[in-house]
Amino acid sequence: MTERQWRGEWWVAGEQEYSCPGTLHYSEDGRLRLELIGGFDITIREPLPEGNGYSIKYETREVPIIHGLCSNEEFTLLDNNATHTSGFGMFRGSIAKQDWTSIRALRGVHVQDLSEPIFVRAHLQLERLLHWSARSTFELERIFEEGNSMRDGKVGTRPVEPVVADCGDVKVSLRLRSTLFDYKDRVVDNGRNLESREWATLTITPSTPVSCRAFDEIEKDLQDLLTLSSYAPCGALERSIAFETSDTYPRSDRHPNEVEVMGRHIYRSQTGMKNPRPHEFIFTLADMEFTELIPRWLRLKSKARSGCNILFGLRYIDNGYVGTRLLGVATAAENIHRSLRSASTPLTKAEYRRLKRKIMSAITGEPEELQEFVKMGLRNNPSYNDRMLELASIPNTEAVDTLLGDREGWARMLKNARNDLAHANERSSQNSDPSPAYLLLEVTYALLCLVLMAELGISAEAQRKAVQDQRISGVSRKFKAQLGATG
Repeated sequence: MTERQWRGEWWVAGEQEYSCPGTLHYSEDGRLRLELIGGFDITIREPLPEGNGYSIKYETREVPIIHGLCSNEEFTLLDNNATHTSGFGMFRGSIAKQDWTSIRALRGVHVQDLSEPIFVRAHLQLERLLHWSARSTFELERIFEEGNSMRDGKVGTRPVEPVVADCGDVKVSLRLRSTLFDYKDRVVDNGRNLESREWATLTITPSTPVSCRAFDEIEKDLQDLLTLSSYAPCGALERSIAFETSDTYPRSDRHPNEVEVMGRHIYRSQTGMKNPRPHEFIFTLADMEFTELIPRWLRLKSKARSGCNILFGLRYIDNGYVGTRLLGVATAAENIHRSLRSASTPLTKAEYRRLKRKIMSAITGEPEELQEFVKMGLRNNPSYNDRMLELASIPNTEAVDTLLGDREGWARMLKNARNDLAHANERSSQNSDPSPAYLLLEVTYALLCLVLMAELGISAEAQRKAVQDQRISGVSRKFKAQLGATG
């Protein structure tokens, strides 16, 4: 595993006079580790009565910001935790060595306050983003003769205008970039190489400057959109933010105001793996314009945030017991239904009020606590089974029938599995074969993806095409066979 390192001076923000030499380690999986020669005093002292010294508390003080300077390059380490301190400390000398871990680091700036609104732009590169964009800066021309042998060919690049989506307080743009062609003679190898690279970048621009953490939610939402579209977890490849120059934060000729964001993510990108998953999508920007899709997705994600977080978490963290993951997708389904169909009720409001008055009048002679028990127990909420059937009615009917077959049977199976797992019923541990639970998990995940596609306005044709994807059709076929076998 490769690792980047920076050696320099480090100090707690606002305490530069107590700086220590040390090395920041940044591993390939995003872990940040600071090794100091010496260390920071993190003890909490409380004065004793009448000035007779002080006591040391068991807890240590929090250090939210650590600053570093490495070859004139500024670093800000955020959310820090001291993992090891060695030496005699304050009683018999100085700290000899201290190790820290950090959740995140900003390379290129010293942020004084995490809430300080100085950042004006964020850049984000995601896995599969270029291919999902359904566009390219490359122009390829091939001329074929009879027999399919190529007679002539041309390759070049052309500028592609960025597209900008207006999302209220922020604008999100998609830009395609490419390098100039690099011509290399490989004399010994008897050949020549002509190479260029293109990539896509998302840029998030708020209407006013924001704090460094203000981009986190929208960046995660855009990552979830790519995970939905590609039906596979999509990690962040690169992240950077730009600050607004001022007297406090001047522009440097050597290091401009673009700041690299470093840190660990829940899902590690596949880049560098020997056999990454292919670039397959259940929908792309060929199915809906970027300017329409992004605002719709951000509104939808905001509306159903909890359910979507559970849902996509099943892709970002793909290990764990099948039963636990099945309970997760069942919970996500209920949460998404509550968010998208909050007004859905078994009875109309008028019918429910009439029925409730009738029931309450029938028990007027009962003790007050019993009346309150009945009153609190009456709810006009759909059952879990009804919620699932309504969810299944949201996407295109043909797509859902192709995926589930018997949707009533699917809803019943999911309801029973959810109840058994949530209440630890004996039935949940009787069958040691995880295959039925796995198939139920996967078709439910696929259905929820269809629901989100339909809510976004993705066409019925694209939904029908999505369930033909081999990753979905394979489990669908096995699930329907299992459902038919169990009746």
